[in-house]
Amino acid sequence: MINISDNYGIFHTIIPFGDLKIDRQELYLLMGYGHQVPDKPYIEQIDKMLDELADCCTPEYGYVVQPGKRLNSENLQIAETILQSGKIITSSLREADHFVVFIATVGKGFDAWNRKIQQDDDMVRAFFADSLGSVLAEACVAVMQERIEREIMEQGLFVSNCYSPGYCDWPLVEQKKLFAFFPEQYCGVNLTESCLMVPIKSVSGIIGIGRNVKKRLYSCEVCTMTTCVKNRKNLTF
Repeated sequence: MINISDNYGIFHTIIPFGDLKIDRQELYLLMGYGHQVPDKPYIEQIDKMLDELADCCTPEYGYVVQPGKRLNSENLQIAETILQSGKIITSSLREADHFVVFIATVGKGFDAWNRKIQQDDDMVRAFFADSLGSVLAEACVAVMQERIEREIMEQGLFVSNCYSPGYCDWPLVEQKKLFAFFPEQYCGVNLTESCLMVPIKSVSGIIGIGRNVKKRLYSCEVCTMTTCVKNRKNLTF
């Protein structure tokens, strides 16, 4: 069980694939269907691909809990690390006095499966695969977040939404600072020189914890990023 009075060790969990909750509406949004449902043959193809993924993916996540605070309007501090998190994220996490730093991934099995699809030159399956991977990565984070929230609330504390470098004006290069909290290749995830994660369907980020923390809506109306998966209005075609 998480206890923020502990010595801030690393928590790690492998997720049974069946525990991932697939958000079909978000999947269809990513696939460009807006609020419509794909035709039956495409839904059958998606179901088949999910069955394939269940046999090859090993979703997992790991995280550390560290003390922290807001330094000013654009920076957070977690332990001894200063993050250039930007005004949107810093404001959203202003009440936090502890932070979860996490890595979550669908696993290397997805990359191998996806490479085979690309080699088969099936454009429909290749397009579906990318969207499925993104939704599965978010599902990994959701499983982690639900566990953290459940255990933290038992201690009279609250959690924020999760935030990742590359979104809400938080520079992608800051992922290097998050990865520094973990051993190399933690959860089997590597960070390239350009700060992309391998396996590709992986997520890193932070979650705020505190007695006065609020889970605020994502501030899409003030964010300049037009491709964010949280900004649903940009995914409706």
